[in-house]
Amino acid sequence: DVGQCPRKVVLSKTQSVPHDLQTLIRFERGNLVERIVEKALNHAGIKYDPQVEIIHPKLPHIKAHLDFMFSRQNEIAVLETKSVSNIPDAPYPSWIQQIHFQIGLVALNNSSLPVRGAVLVIDLSSGEFHVFNDYSHNPPLFDGLVQKAEHIWSAVNGDVEPYTEKDILCTWCPYRQSCPEFLNQDLVDLPIQKEVEEYLSLKETEKSVKADLDTLKALIEEAVRPYGEAQAGEHTIKLKSSTRTSLDTKSLMAEHPEICGEFNKTSTFNRLYVS
Repeated sequence: DVGQCPRKVVLSKTQSVPHDLQTLIRFERGNLVERIVEKALNHAGIKYDPQVEIIHPKLPHIKAHLDFMFSRQNEIAVLETKSVSNIPDAPYPSWIQQIHFQIGLVALNNSSLPVRGAVLVIDLSSGEFHVFNDYSHNPPLFDGLVQKAEHIWSAVNGDVEPYTEKDILCTWCPYRQSCPEFLNQDLVDLPIQKEVEEYLSLKETEKSVKADLDTLKALIEEAVRPYGEAQAGEHTIKLKSSTRTSLDTKSLMAEHPEICGEFNKTSTFNRLYVS
């Protein structure tokens, strides 16, 4: 909670909405990542404590749930796991807040040992992973996060109105339509400018790559055509003719429009426009 927008956290506890299938799949994907990491740690013979709850010694309503904790003679380490569709170049601010909050609570309960933390990010579709490492206890940052947690607690109890924090997670927030950050605007200003610019850049790259692929494909086909099959270094190249039967809908529409009309099908689809 402490890594998210206070307004979203409070509303999720006081005005909860049913999770759609996509959200439930994301939750299950996160659970799967934890199980994968647990199997890897067991296989490597690394000792750890899973699913650890750490409570603030003076504020019992403030607590953290650690995915994995490693207790050593000279230090304590915390590992937070995340499942993503694409691994980002840098950790999201919410991840940084979360790991620092966890480290701080562990440090309060184990003042004699240094505490460090890391965020392990896994892309299940590609099998790629990355570790954002070397986080250590930062008392000023932790104190600010405790104040944020206290604010959330007061707002949940109805004592104050929760403030908002605008970030990339706003895109998926179920309470965005009534959020003060997005009211009185002709168009909703989503906090994903960097991602949109990267998308446009990749689209331009896609066009260039496709043109290069078409050129190389034509050259390779022309070279192998007299032989049907050939070799280029360690690569085998084959050019085969294939036959397929398809319906000439244009001619059918011209000659028998009444038949086409009986079998017309209308479907709805999404098309993304970015300018």
